[in-house]
Amino acid sequence: MSLYLGSEMIPYDMDLQRPEGTESKIIAKFLHGTDFTMAFWQFKPGAKIPEHKHVHETATTILKGSLRLTVDGQSVDLFAGDTFIIPSWAVHHAEALETSQVLDVYTPVREDYVARQNGATETYLANSQ
Repeated sequence: MSLYLGSEMIPYDMDLQRPEGTESKIIAKFLHGTDFTMAFWQFKPGAKIPEHKHVHETATTILKGSLRLTVDGQSVDLFAGDTFIIPSWAVHHAEALETSQVLDVYTPVREDYVARQNGATETYLANSQ
């Protein structure tokens, strides 16, 4: 059994496509289990997650604010308390409609996020898959 305190989790700048010298709109904290990754996202208004796809099935839950999520060409606006399941290999992208906090649970483990914690900057946020 393990305890992870939110105050001790390291925030990572994930706004890797922004112009140099501009403020980040995307911050994330990661937690990895044996077969899953949890990502706690903080988005500023207008933050964009570029179109991408990956093997990971994803449960996206809006904790605060709102997000426009597009999955396989269909868009839905999600609000605090809403959850959406993104299937494995579905093409998707998102935009924060306001200041938002989002929890994503991925299975299997997001190895690119493990690598990000180890200093790599190549994730789908830099290069869509």
